[in-house]
This record gives sequence, C-alpha cells and structure tokens, in this order.
Amino acid sequence: MLQAKADSLANVNIKTQVQTTGVLGDGNKVIGLKYVDSVSSEEHELALDGIFVQIGLVSNANWLKGVAALNARGEIIVDHKAQTSVPGLFAAGDVTDGVYKQIIIAMAQGATAGLSPFDYLIRMQQDETPLAA
Repeated sequence: MLQAKADSLANVNIKTQVQTTGVLGDGNKVIGLKYVDSVSSEEHELALDGIFVQIGLVSNANWLKGVAALNARGEIIVDHKAQTSVPGLFAAGDVTDGVYKQIIIAMAQGATAGLSPFDYLIRMQQDETPLAA
C-alpha cells in the first residue's frame, strides 16, 4: 500500500531492480545518486536533493564493528536516548536493535537521535564548567 501511494505522487519516482553504486555530493549536501540497472547493467546518475536509505533484511552496520557495540544480528545497540556505546555517537531506525522495524518507529527514533546530541553537548559543557569558589 505504501509503495503504491508513493508511486502515485508526482514528485516520487520509484526505481526497482537497481543497485546503488554511489552517493554524489558537493561537499555540503547530497546532489545525486549513481546506480546500475540490474536487468540491463546500464549505469545511471540521478540528480536529487536528498536520499532516504532503507536497509534490507540484514543490518548494514558492519562498518561500526569494533567501534560501537553491535548485537548478534549486527544491529547497533542503543539506549532510550538513541546513544550507542560510543559517547556522542547516536543511531536510529532499522539499523538499531529496536524490536520493531516500522516507518513510524524509525521516524520517532530519528527525532530522538536528532534531539539527544543537543542534550549530550549541553551536559558536556556543564560538566566542563568549573565550579565557582
């Protein structure tokens, strides 16, 4: 249902049977995406203003192995504030060890992961401020 609704929108173009090969940027933001058509093997570049990354059935957090704590399924372990085992590193969505992999849950986790760094930085500043004599 969600895919059909998205496909009906004028500003959405769903690509199937493609493999992303690169994300293009200008040094400040995402400006495009490179992909290969799995059927024709043709390479394409698509200009765009941003991307939404969706993982498959297996978490793709192996690049954090040895840096942050991962569970047996390779998902990033986070607390209720979306913080990982690395101070100042936050994660959200399907790549985390959250129980349910749902759009609305990932959105809520994203909001938490977006607000928690601010709280973390404020608390760091308070901890570093010398006490008045």
